[in-house]
Formats: sequence, structure tokens, C-alpha cells
Amino acid sequence: MKIHIETKRLLIRDLEKFDAKGIFDLDSDPEVHKYLGKKPIKTIREAEEIINFIRSQYRDNGIGRWAVIDKKTNDFIGWTGLKYE
Repeated sequence: MKIHIETKRLLIRDLEKFDAKGIFDLDSDPEVHKYLGKKPIKTIREAEEIINFIRSQYRDNGIGRWAVIDKKTNDFIGWTGLKYE
């Protein structure tokens, strides 16, 4: 696992396969997607495919989006980073 940024409260690191539940919890929520194109995901498999796609961007482009982790609880609280278009 590659950590890109560490603050007192947060870790910002590469997305890993085990982040699928966190991605699903956020991206299946219609309120989260209110300003993101209104296309929430419907299955955990979709979350896994998102992670696989982003991980391929790490290899192919050297950039991608990262997981945001609360250090105190180790909870996945979001994701951030660069999206290659």
C-alpha cells in the first residue's frame, strides 16, 4: 500500500481491493451523486470494477484517485485525487 499524504487525522493512500465496501457505501447513495452525474452504483461488483480501473490508471498513467482513511477509526471516509480523462 502506498501512502501519498499523512496528516494528524488522515491517511490518503492508494485504493485497495478491500476498499470496495467503502466505495459502495458512498457511491450507492443518491445524495452523494447529486452533483456527480446522478448515477449511483448498485452493486459491490461495480465498486470492485471502479477500484480495478483506478488501479490500472496508477500503472498506466502514474496518477489516480486515492482512499481517505480516518486514522483514529481506520474507516474509509471518502476518496480524492486526480482523475485521468
